[in-house]
Amino acid sequence: MKNLLLILIIILFGCQTSFTQVFKTGLILGISGSQVEGDGYAGYNKLGFIAGAFTNADLSEKWSTQFEIYFINKGSFKAAHPDKGDYRQFDLNINYIEVPLALRYKYKKFMFELGLYGSKFLSYHMEDEYGERKITQYPFKSFDFGGFVGIYYQINDHFIFNLRSKNSIIPIRDFLNYDQNIGISNKLFNRGWYNVDLNFTIRYQFGNNS
Repeated sequence: MKNLLLILIIILFGCQTSFTQVFKTGLILGISGSQVEGDGYAGYNKLGFIAGAFTNADLSEKWSTQFEIYFINKGSFKAAHPDKGDYRQFDLNINYIEVPLALRYKYKKFMFELGLYGSKFLSYHMEDEYGERKITQYPFKSFDFGGFVGIYYQINDHFIFNLRSKNSIIPIRDFLNYDQNIGISNKLFNRGWYNVDLNFTIRYQFGNNS
C-alpha cells in the first residue's frame, strides 16, 4: 500500500504538468488529533501524522472538487496519573492510507468543504499498563468509511491551511461499546468502535492558486 501511495502521488504530479489548465495539484503535510468512539477513552488525545498529495478542479467560480490520498495515523490515547491514583493507560495507533473526495465552496480567502473518505487499514499497535496487547477476536476491519466537514484559509498563492473534522460512518471494529450512546455514530447504530479525528494540515499548491 505504501508503494501504491507513492505511485498515485507521482500520477498527481503528472497532472500538474499535463493537465495544468484543468487540474491543480499539491502536497499535504500535517497532524491529526484522534479518538476512538466506543473504546471508553474520550478526548482527541492521540497525535498522528499526515502526508500525501491532492488534485482539484474548478466546477465554477465558487465551486470545486478535490481528490486526495495520504498516509495517516489514527487511534486513541490515555496517560496514567499515578499521583492521582490512576494507573490506567492506553495507547492505540492505527495506520491507514486514506482517500477523501470533497466538494468545496469558495468565499474570499476561505473555502468550506463537505465530503466522504475511504481508508485502507495497514497496521495497528495497542498497549496498556500491562504492555502490548494483540487483538485475537473482533479484528480491525480492512476498510474505514466516513464523512467530513472542513474549512480552508488561503495564506498566499501557494500555501493553504485546512482544518477538518472526520467521523466513521461504519464501525472500524465490531466490538462491545464501552461508552454506550455517547458518540453520534453509536447513538445512531450502537455497533462498536468508530474513528473520530481532527486534521490540521498545510497544503502547498503548485502553479497559480487564484
